[in-house]
Amino acid sequence: MFTLSQTSRAWFIDRARQAREERLVQKERERAAVVIQAHVRSFLCRSRLQRDIRREIDDFFKADDPESTKRSALCIFKIARKLLFLFRIKEDNERFEKLCRSILSSMDAENEPKVWFVSLACSKDLTLLWIKQIKNILWYCCDFLKQLKPEILQDSRLITLYLTMLVTFTDTSTWKILRGKGESLRPAMNHICANIMGHLNQHGFYSVLQVCDSCPPVCDFSTLQHLHLDFYICVQHTWCPPQKHFS
Repeated sequence: MFTLSQTSRAWFIDRARQAREERLVQKERERAAVVIQAHVRSFLCRSRLQRDIRREIDDFFKADDPESTKRSALCIFKIARKLLFLFRIKEDNERFEKLCRSILSSMDAENEPKVWFVSLACSKDLTLLWIKQIKNILWYCCDFLKQLKPEILQDSRLITLYLTMLVTFTDTSTWKILRGKGESLRPAMNHICANIMGHLNQHGFYSVLQVCDSCPPVCDFSTLQHLHLDFYICVQHTWCPPQKHFS
């Protein structure tokens, strides 16, 4: 009798232990399922968001848009923020090229301060955001310069484009906003340029210049060589210490 009671008790405890372990396993499975579902939903949401943003950027840069040269600097700034938010070099290289061309086009506008991209540097609310954005854009230009091959015609055009971006936003001499009454802004703008040059220098800017300087001349490369010369002068006067001057 006593033995039977002990056997029943042991059997009951063992069944309770097994049931407890099964409940723990089931809870772990449910938790794992929730985590997997969360990751899948997160991936789908990010993919949908990135797809929608890229579609919006593509619509903004439509080649057949007659108003593309008259877009305000603020519009370009906002679309640039969206592009940089999800930027991938291989996937967004054409979008980045269009962004750079749009920025340079805005800088060439005549007597339209709201169109000049650099005019946002004068906005109290946007100055820091603009400086951060232009730093990122210029460094991506450097990243592209490392990969491009000048012996390829299309690449040589892109090299010219990205060097022009670097020249334009590291030297205030071509900024139309500083003409006439805007001359009083020149010291502050020069300080911004020095800040940008310091950022590029810290990230390995000179190694990029050396890669560009070693490019073999192909076809009519006079424009690119002229940009090299202007850029070296700009670098020397703005940031480069005496021992690092380029010949």
